[in-house]
Amino acid sequence: MRQRYSLLLGISLLMGLTACPMVNPGEPIVLPSYRPQLMARSQLEQAVAVLPPRELHNTGKIYLRDLYLLINERYEGVHIIDNQDPTKPRPVAFLRIPGNVDVAMQGSLLYADSGSDLLTFDMRDMQQPNLVHRLREAVPELPMPETGTVPEQYQAANRPADAVVIGWQKL
Repeated sequence: MRQRYSLLLGISLLMGLTACPMVNPGEPIVLPSYRPQLMARSQLEQAVAVLPPRELHNTGKIYLRDLYLLINERYEGVHIIDNQDPTKPRPVAFLRIPGNVDVAMQGSLLYADSGSDLLTFDMRDMQQPNLVHRLREAVPELPMPETGTVPEQYQAANRPADAVVIGWQKL
């Protein structure tokens, strides 16, 4: 019985290995190309707004706060959803935050990145978040997906002075 088990395990492992794509060690790995999405700082700072609910399409992190879900829409903002009845979650609002990929909460304060800025919102009224503070250049600039870096041709020195990276578009 033990031999049969070992044989089956060996065959399973071999079959699994044949399903893996072969990588030739001499070939470079080709990563997708991206272009930064830029926004003028003055536009970025005016773009934060509470909007009506909208469809989820490129979601990121999910944060649970009391009876609400906060769901990140990568590079665009945060969906606010009333989850009082988990069988029927009810969209409440969309908090537009260009360049947002992360959120955290402490008490009634929501902290969210917006490009390289850190925003603080008072969330005591989840249906009407209130921006109370913006700390410019508080977090690292949004890196390009897959590489985690900003290529030299797109770094701050090589683009308009007031341009902020708010996302990356796959080419």
